[in-house]
Amino acid sequence: MTCKEAEQMVMPYINKELTDKELKAFLSHIHTCQACYEELEIYYTIYAGLAQLEEGGKDQNLHNLLQESLRASELHLRGRKLLNIYYVFSQVLAMLALTVIMVMEILRL
Repeated sequence: MTCKEAEQMVMPYINKELTDKELKAFLSHIHTCQACYEELEIYYTIYAGLAQLEEGGKDQNLHNLLQESLRASELHLRGRKLLNIYYVFSQVLAMLALTVIMVMEILRL
């Protein structure tokens, strides 16, 4: 992913509009490119700060909020990956069970 592509994904990231594939590429780039991370941090700080003002909430460390958001995004991707593995595994087990049932029925004839 190029810096320009990452910069275009900053707002969709903040608004949680990225697909899993886009999110994975974005996070990978953000972790390796300091300039893009800083760009994300600036935008995130502005938007999170405005949200705090609108909600009248307590002051929080906006840098920590970004770190929590990045960790939550990574956990989301891991969870989706595990869900996909579980889905494939369950499909394989279902096909195996169906095959065993068919073989048993054939042997019964």
